[in-house]
Amino acid sequence: MCDQHSEVLSLCNDLIMGVDVGTTETKAILMDEDGNLISESSRELQLIHVKEGRIEQDLEGIWVETARAIKDCTISADRMPSGLSITGQRETICPIDKGFGPIGNAISWQDTRGWEICRRMKEEFGNEGVYRITGLPVNTMPSASKMAWIRENEPSIYDKVWKFVGVVDYIVWKLSGTLMIDHSNACRTMLFDLSRLRWASKIFEYLKLDVDKMPEVTPPGQIVGSVTRKASEETNLKDGMPVIYGGGDQQCSALGAGITDSKRISCVLGTCTNIEAYSESLPLDPKMRLQAQLHVIPNCYLSEGGIGSSGSIYRWFRDNFGDKEVLMAKRAGSSAYALLDDEAEKAPPGSEGLMMIPYFVGSLYPYWNADDRGLFVGLRLNQSKEHFARAILEGIAYEYMGMVEDVERVHGTKAGQVRFIGGGANSRIWPQIIVDVLGMEGLVLKNVQAGALGAAILGSSALGWFKDARRAAESLIKVDRRIEANSNSHSTYMRYYNVYGGIYGRVQDLVNEISKIERDVEEF
Repeated sequence: MCDQHSEVLSLCNDLIMGVDVGTTETKAILMDEDGNLISESSRELQLIHVKEGRIEQDLEGIWVETARAIKDCTISADRMPSGLSITGQRETICPIDKGFGPIGNAISWQDTRGWEICRRMKEEFGNEGVYRITGLPVNTMPSASKMAWIRENEPSIYDKVWKFVGVVDYIVWKLSGTLMIDHSNACRTMLFDLSRLRWASKIFEYLKLDVDKMPEVTPPGQIVGSVTRKASEETNLKDGMPVIYGGGDQQCSALGAGITDSKRISCVLGTCTNIEAYSESLPLDPKMRLQAQLHVIPNCYLSEGGIGSSGSIYRWFRDNFGDKEVLMAKRAGSSAYALLDDEAEKAPPGSEGLMMIPYFVGSLYPYWNADDRGLFVGLRLNQSKEHFARAILEGIAYEYMGMVEDVERVHGTKAGQVRFIGGGANSRIWPQIIVDVLGMEGLVLKNVQAGALGAAILGSSALGWFKDARRAAESLIKVDRRIEANSNSHSTYMRYYNVYGGIYGRVQDLVNEISKIERDVEEF
């Protein structure tokens, strides 16, 4: 037993810490060997909007807030873990010098400054050629175009670069003094050969990038070092504690949701919405709509589809049209999102014909096009705030339905259960809408912060608590509630979904032209 009243934090061998360094929040959790959440802490992270399409983050600032979250988590529990495991956002990239100092800000995964490089790459190298090597369609989210943009537009900075590092790489280095990148993060750069598990020399040569500017590659879920004395002072962790490089956030979230067989799919309801689907063979999509990537479970893969803006659209709606809900929530000590959910519940399924297309930051799945834009379609004068709130949630559900259909096409199996994770899983209405659209059973997990949970699962396996990560997941994951589909709502949604699927293709050229006009106006 740990002495809860000790003036010094006690080291308990039955606790593991998982840390998830996200885009707008960094989170730390402490859990025991039975999967019980002992303590959690989070800190906000800031995005720097330089201009249209240019989004950055302060890498050192991310470390400061992560160190604080770790410290708060241990203080809150009054107990110390036996190790900590790190996951986080994947494609965000930052150049560092030989002194490990960041050269400017990190370029966010949301940044689209490399769009012209991607356009050339599709024409010259070929989208299919890139996809067959990397599992990724050519797009601006992976690190490759961001690195190439620096080389082409800021050559003096590129020459100073010792290594290009991701967020997880940097946090692991700050904790342990070891600089590496794991397979699950490397495969998100669009520079990694999925079949050979090594950097893709042909793509480096085409982009004129130097492969020696990349970190050494390691499998996920490995102990890579121990907490340094300096990191101990900043985080309150015990000097010498094992540091585990967990993996990429979406792969860790998939593990934290129990995506360990082909019948389960995950639905991540956060800033963006992702689907992860398990496969034991490399699931390349002939249509290149879904991404293929490495799981954090050895010798396994995931199909991934991503909606680049989902929870962020609901936040946009709250910030611009939810003043009343924000004020009421502040007075009541509740959530403005819960009050917006109340509004959305007043509208019927289908929002009386109002539909939302969620490409507010360009599209990821299915078009991979930074020039795409969001739409509201089907407006009538009888519609009000409640219809818009519900249409946003339904638009994400329709888009998710498309990803499920593509997963089933690529994998050749029917999904039987959707597992909800991320902050949006706390909503009463959003998971229900998605279940009603899909017409399948849904589970909301007790720990919806599945990225940190997935990292902790990998950490528990690395420390020898379990034989492997798969067994650790089955032991540590807990279910909060089950959701059954409403057959009447499902029938209504299917009629609207059949219309939804044909909308954007009919106006995409015109919408893309708007984006081109906007770029010309900015340059002028």
